[in-house]
Amino acid sequence: MEIRDTANPIGEVKIDEAIENFVQIMSVEWDEARDAIPWYKFWQRISMVRVTDFLLKSLDELIAYVDELVDLHGADKKATVLRAIEMIYDYTVREAMPILLRPFAGKIKSIIILDVISPAIDWMVDKYRNGDWRKPDAVELAAQWQLKAQMIGVPGGHRPT
Repeated sequence: MEIRDTANPIGEVKIDEAIENFVQIMSVEWDEARDAIPWYKFWQRISMVRVTDFLLKSLDELIAYVDELVDLHGADKKATVLRAIEMIYDYTVREAMPILLRPFAGKIKSIIILDVISPAIDWMVDKYRNGDWRKPDAVELAAQWQLKAQMIGVPGGHRPT
């Protein structure tokens, strides 16, 4: 497993009518799917898990669509997907962000989009390209972990038996 410090480069955003339609459709779907919270229950908010799940499913659809656009190269595809996700993020997170975090909304958004979503795009595209979507065998994983634990040890000086 390779651990990287930076995500793949981000190119230039290309405006695509289908993506613009997708963002509008997802906004409507978000409005229809979320539970309406009455104004007088202002302390309640939308679950961040719900927002994250919605964003990841949107991201998956966007990547699948943009991947087929032959007139874009990789970095421009990524920039185009990031722009669309950012628009969906702006629409969904405004209701989910706790009031205390709203002064930091811009910085939080930057971290989520550039430091979480951008590498997630790289990871998803790599999985699509290499066909690694099958889950690994649990017994094989456990054996690999056991071997690694024996080679490097585990915190506290404990070794598995």
